Amino acid sequence: EVPTERLTSDAPRPPSRAEPSGEPCRGSGGAASLGWWQKMARLYRFLLIPTRLTLKVSAVAFQLAVLSITCLAVVFYSSWVLYMVLRRGPRVVFSKKRRDVPPRSLTNTSWGEHQYLTLRNSGMRFHYVVAGQEGAQLMLFLHGFPQNWFAWRHQLKEFRQAFRVVAVDLRGYGFSDAPAGREHYHRDLLLEDVRGIIEALGTSEKNALTKCILVGHDWGATIAWEFAANYPNMVEKLIIMNGVQFHVLAEYMEQHLSQMVRSHYMFLFQLPKLPEFLWSCDDFQVLKFTMTSKRGGIQNPAHRLTEEELDAFLYGFAELRGLTPPINYYRNGSSWIPAKRTDILVPTLLIWGEKDVFLEKGLIPFAQQYARKSIRVCHIPEASHWVNEDQPEKVNQIMWDFLHERE
Repeated sequence: EVPTERLTSDAPRPPSRAEPSGEPCRGSGGAASLGWWQKMARLYRFLLIPTRLTLKVSAVAFQLAVLSITCLAVVFYSSWVLYMVLRRGPRVVFSKKRRDVPPRSLTNTSWGEHQYLTLRNSGMRFHYVVAGQEGAQLMLFLHGFPQNWFAWRHQLKEFRQAFRVVAVDLRGYGFSDAPAGREHYHRDLLLEDVRGIIEALGTSEKNALTKCILVGHDWGATIAWEFAANYPNMVEKLIIMNGVQFHVLAEYMEQHLSQMVRSHYMFLFQLPKLPEFLWSCDDFQVLKFTMTSKRGGIQNPAHRLTEEELDAFLYGFAELRGLTPPINYYRNGSSWIPAKRTDILVPTLLIWGEKDVFLEKGLIPFAQQYARKSIRVCHIPEASHWVNEDQPEKVNQIMWDFLHERE
């Protein structure tokens, strides 16, 4: 008997076209769709090449610009010192002028009472001048570079009738503590200083701290902007004079080479020791020129700095701290970028002297975009960078108008 072939087998049979295979369908339509997406992805990557190249070229160009401006600044200030040596002699240029006692204007009590405050958390000791009635709302003034509390003398006298006005020597300036090392001038430490000062000197109602009026100029403005963004619950109103947020300045400089040139000293200050040497020669001649020159100094003849008033700013650099602590603010510029918070949630007044040779007024709209509440911008065309000293009467009136406004 011939054996017949078995109709069943242990081996699986291939599915027929009519039977489902149990696997996802991979027909020609799916393959075509996948191929289309791959082509689009390749096209997208290809189209990104010019953008990536542009960004890389821009970054390299910016770094080259920074390097070039730094080198030019070194050459410029070195040439200036050389000129002074040839004109006045090395003995005069490199000798240190003694200032055995502070100038009278720096210790004068007609502006307010001189006091000291030691912060609990950091142990930092701050010198400040205070006037006005105890219990009145705190108005805190933050100065810029290269100044101290004395920059606010006109405002101390004006606003003490309604507020408890306090002008502080910032960390590293004047009679306040100046710890060694650039790491002590980091953004977070400077903001913590302001917070501690407000908590210590501010008034309280029903166990709650009353919000202060915060006023800042130049570096003080940078700190005030950032503080208001991070601690809006401690600031009722913010008043800024010729100063912007650090991230705003960086963003603006990337698009405007002219501002980089104006800020050349910031790049010079990144170098160790050399800036202090160049700027202190001939009894701080560069600083004197910065604050008193016909183009960059106070424009108002009635308020130009006297020799004694200029000494009030120079005394701290000559006899107390030197230039390193203030310059360390600039050396910590990277600590301000990116900003922790950028939105300003408090009513803001921005006063701008249009004859500022250090900051372009094109910065104003860049700063305005971060104001989430009302912001009032007041231009003073005839005023310099030192606007609160240059035009104190106009500045004070603008401040009063803003303070009387209701939200």
